Amino acid sequence: MPEHEQGTVTAASIRLESLTKRYPGQAEPAVDNITMDIPAGEIVVLVGPSGCGKTTSLKMINRIIEPTSGRIFINGEDVTHVNADQLRRRIGYVIQQIGLFPHMTIAENIGMVPGLLGWSRARISERVDELLDLVGMEPSAYRARYPKELSGGQSQRVGVARAMSADPPVLLMDEPFGAIDPITRERLQNEFLRLQSNIRKTIVFVTHDIDEAIKLGDRIAILRKGSKIAQYDTPEAILTAPADDFVADFIGSGASLKRLSLSRVRDVELNQWAVGRLDDDRAHLRQALTDSDHGSLLLLDENQRPVRWVTGHDLTRSGESLDRVGLPAAATVEPHATLHDALNEMVTSRVGCAIVVDDQRRYQGIVDMRTVMRAIDEMRESSQARDRDTAGQPAEAG
Repeated sequence: MPEHEQGTVTAASIRLESLTKRYPGQAEPAVDNITMDIPAGEIVVLVGPSGCGKTTSLKMINRIIEPTSGRIFINGEDVTHVNADQLRRRIGYVIQQIGLFPHMTIAENIGMVPGLLGWSRARISERVDELLDLVGMEPSAYRARYPKELSGGQSQRVGVARAMSADPPVLLMDEPFGAIDPITRERLQNEFLRLQSNIRKTIVFVTHDIDEAIKLGDRIAILRKGSKIAQYDTPEAILTAPADDFVADFIGSGASLKRLSLSRVRDVELNQWAVGRLDDDRAHLRQALTDSDHGSLLLLDENQRPVRWVTGHDLTRSGESLDRVGLPAAATVEPHATLHDALNEMVTSRVGCAIVVDDQRRYQGIVDMRTVMRAIDEMRESSQARDRDTAGQPAEAG
């Protein structure tokens, strides 16, 4: 396959051809003759029950585990027998345990592989700052810190930055968010999707969580025991047309709700809300609320960032500052979040909607139940149209 390019960033196609791993003393192979093509620039998620061989398959791509038989191609090059150390320097690798070196600073951790490749100090320093910016960590605040000074989420971001340090075309990620609390995990997933929209790497991602696979994957490979592929397709195709009972059981109930993970906030029409500014005259704010069909007003600061929800009663409390009355505007999502994320935020919101903000946290609009229902209706209509088209196709001649 040709190399995928976006600006100066490149990604590589991967082909696994009859890849097999047998361990001595075990009757059944850990990975049994897996063949799959991974397109350049996509996130392909390997998911399946515990013990199905997904991590073993992942580790054979960079030959941390050597295959018993079969071949691995990266951008058409057979890398099955090239020098394994050199191969790994061309492939980024992120694991659940992160694996930062505790005696090294963050800058030293990120710059380790470029140093092994002979980059100059100036080039490494520039790359470290670039990557810390990319993962949302201020270089001046973090480059001199040590791993023990970071939270779990920050450490995971540094792990991703280190994996990208030499600008590899391929990233392998083995349950990178699995050991993190649910709220941080969701934020890191969204940050990861934002990052991928910029870097467009080829990413092979292992998880045991089908919801994470649906949210993150351009394609999903659902694996049976021995890494046999039960179904390899887009999330939408897997949710709407499971290949067999094994896939349907693995997806579980609530497939319609899971499909909300297929729609991004950026792809739906946002609703608007009555808004005002903290420094606006209260009479003006009351009039804005009266003119709307809402029971509350969203107050923004001077940078258009949401601060408080206030009611008409709150606006009559002249003895208190507006940044202290009402409720905090806490239920927010960014455009790359899914509608499933937005629905989760709506459930926690006292106002019944999620506020959409950009990467500077500036107000963009809101997602409410009307937004979600419109998206569900569109999905249903699209699925019904697809079913009609399929039913109308003539059978292939045998």
